[in-house]
Amino acid sequence: MIRIAEYKEPQHNSFSEKFHDPSKLYLPLSQHTGAPSKPCVKKGDQVSEGEVIAKASGAISAQLHAPKSGKVIDIANWYHPTLKKAPAIIIQCQDEKKEYSPRKDKDIELLTQEKILKTIADCGLVGMGGAAFPTHVKLNPPKKIDTLIINGCECEPYLACDYRLMIEDINKIFKGIRLISKLINPKEIIFAIEKNKPEAIKKVNLLINTKKFGLPPIRSFVLDTAYPQGGEKQLIQLIIKKKVPPKGLPFDVGVLVHNVATCFAIYEAVYLDKPLVERLVSFCGDALVTPKNIWVKIGTTLQELVDRKILEFGKEPKKIICGGPMMGIALNSLDYPILKNAGGFLFLSDQVDDAQEEPCLRCNRCVDTCPMGLLPLEYVKRVKKGEYASLSEFNIVDCIECGCCSYGCPAKIPIVHYIKTGKKYELNSK
Repeated sequence: MIRIAEYKEPQHNSFSEKFHDPSKLYLPLSQHTGAPSKPCVKKGDQVSEGEVIAKASGAISAQLHAPKSGKVIDIANWYHPTLKKAPAIIIQCQDEKKEYSPRKDKDIELLTQEKILKTIADCGLVGMGGAAFPTHVKLNPPKKIDTLIINGCECEPYLACDYRLMIEDINKIFKGIRLISKLINPKEIIFAIEKNKPEAIKKVNLLINTKKFGLPPIRSFVLDTAYPQGGEKQLIQLIIKKKVPPKGLPFDVGVLVHNVATCFAIYEAVYLDKPLVERLVSFCGDALVTPKNIWVKIGTTLQELVDRKILEFGKEPKKIICGGPMMGIALNSLDYPILKNAGGFLFLSDQVDDAQEEPCLRCNRCVDTCPMGLLPLEYVKRVKKGEYASLSEFNIVDCIECGCCSYGCPAKIPIVHYIKTGKKYELNSK
């Protein structure tokens, strides 16, 4: 774990705003871990908000819905943070709003596990914390789950959307937790949260003490502020002292971890029958006049937010990042859309480090700071030599790409970049 500057003000304590009227939406078919969804609409079709426009195409895949009513004007390659460009459905939006009516709690209690899981799948939910793993798959683990951990840490610098969600919608998050517990029947629930979120801690503890949600034994676990303890494997080891085995997953030790935003999305899916068509996003960085947390429709581009004066620059951004500064991906324009798993965007000017890569000093800092106990230097050395086949010997798949190694490197080696490259080539070679 490392201690780094948080840069969470003023967005940490700014009430969320809404922008629900984009003129166009760009919806990549790859917004989740697994096979891309397959279009079930064509150019020229009229679509309504919430309508399925691309269907899940495999065991690990997710549905895609129209975030706004409008006309499909094209299905073509468009900007994608990780794929550079990828097939996307492009919608010309119409000024038409849809109202979602909530079900009553007593009606929700009558729903079977099968109905809840099908609703979550039909609504296209994915993990909102970054990995974007299809939620209905994660909620149907192959092993018994003893412990459910709710992740409210948000340890990445700048980002504040999870914190605002806990402040503004904690009851709905708890209703989502209730639905998860109904599906997996855990023996205990632990709500993990960092101590730099005092107002959220109060709200969480208040609801735990009221015991009104009919949950299994539940407690909060307040952690010191450190990075990257929001990673699920780190949380499991810190909280219940179990270590996920190499190349393993949390269910191997009887644990399931869900982000608070995913819990909220589960609430909306089951209570409102609302697909994942919008999300709360943090827009931060010293280039912005006012950092903000905004509810935006999936598929809205950064360019439209700037053109419509939703975001305003006080300085020219030298670097744009999708995600946080540690794990985020640098973008080369404002044409990128907000995806289902995009919790934040950074616009940096004076805070950009332009230092060039230098030869490795063999100082061992990257090894000392790696939360997974890996050897980052070996990945860099082997990727530079093109020895991709040997990367699995050093468990490269266990790297969570947290950026601790790059952050502490005095030679400014972009270690995570080499690791991402190595993972890609290793995957393609299988």
